[in-house]
Amino acid sequence: KFSYILVSGMNIVKALEILKDETENKKLAEAVTMLYDDVQKGRSLSASMKNQSVFPEMLINMVAVGEASGSLDEIMVRMADYYDKEFEQSQKVKQAMTYPVIIAIVAIIVVNLLIIFVLPKLLGSMMEEPDSLPLSTQILLGISNFMRTYWYIILFVVAALIALIKIRKKNEKSIERDRTKLRIPIFGKLSLKVAQAKFARTFGMLLSSGLPVIESMEISSRVLGNKYLEFLLEQCVEDVKRGVSISASLKAKNVFSTMLIQMIKIGEESGTLDDILSKTAVFYDKEAETATAQMTTMIEPLIIIVLAVVVGFIILSIILPMYDSFEAISNIIKIYFLTY
Repeated sequence: KFSYILVSGMNIVKALEILKDETENKKLAEAVTMLYDDVQKGRSLSASMKNQSVFPEMLINMVAVGEASGSLDEIMVRMADYYDKEFEQSQKVKQAMTYPVIIAIVAIIVVNLLIIFVLPKLLGSMMEEPDSLPLSTQILLGISNFMRTYWYIILFVVAALIALIKIRKKNEKSIERDRTKLRIPIFGKLSLKVAQAKFARTFGMLLSSGLPVIESMEISSRVLGNKYLEFLLEQCVEDVKRGVSISASLKAKNVFSTMLIQMIKIGEESGTLDDILSKTAVFYDKEAETATAQMTTMIEPLIIIVLAVVVGFIILSIILPMYDSFEAISNIIKIYFLTY
C-alpha cells in the first residue's frame, strides 16, 4: 500500500497517516504510528524504521538508499514486488506440503482408532487366551493393551520428545543443523533451490538499486533462512574484500549450483550482474516449483503404501484368528456328523 500511495504523488507524512489508519495488523499499525510521529518530528524514515523490530534489515537499507537518491517511491515499488514474489514462493511450498501432511495425520489417527477401539471389540473373547492367537495378532493386542492402559505415559513421552526437540534446536549449533537439512534426500535439494532463488533475487535487486557489492552480499546472506549458507556467503564476502571474484569464491565452497556460479561469472565479466541475477532468480523459482511438485508426487504414493501396509497388517491380524475359529468350528461339525 505504501508504495502505491507514494507513486500517486503523496508525501511520506501523508502516506504514513493513511497507512496507519488502514493497517489491520495491530503490531504493524503501532509501528507505523511510531514512524508517523518520528517523521513529523523531522527524523528520516529509515532511521525511524531501525527502532522498530517489525521491519527487516533489507527494507530499512533500501529505504535509506531511496531517501539518499530521491527515488523512494521507485524503491518501495521494487520492494513490494520483491516481497510479493517471496510470499508467493513460500506459499507454493506450504500448499504442496499441506496435502501429504493432512494424509499422514489422518492415517495416524485412523490406525490408532483401529488399534485402541476396533481391535478389542472384533476379537472379543479371543483376547482371554492370547497364547493361542497368531503371532501378528498377539503383537497387535500387546500394542492395543499398552495404549489403552498406559495412554498417559504415551502422551508424556510425546510431550517430552517435543520439548527435547525444541531445547535441542535452541542449544544445537544452527549452522550444523542447517547443513544437515541440505543433505536430506529430496528436501535438501528443494531447500537449496529455494535459497538460491532468494539469493539471486535479493542480490540482483540490491545491486540494481545502487547498493555496493559487499553490502548487497551481506544483506542477501541474511535472508536465506539457512545459517549454513549464510556462513558460507559471509566467507565469500571476506574473499571478495581480498579481491577474489564472487563466482570463484562461490565455486570454492562446493555447495552452490554450477549454473548459479556460471551466471554470476558472466554477469561479472559483462558488467550486467544485477540483470543476470534477476533472470537467474526466475529460473530457480521455476526449478523450485517443479521440484516441489515432484516431491509432492513422490510423497503421496509413499504415504499411501505405508498406510496400506499398516492397515493390511491390522486386518490380517484380525482375520487370522477368526479364520482359525471358523476352521475349528467346521472341524467340530464334520466330526459330529461323521460320528452320528
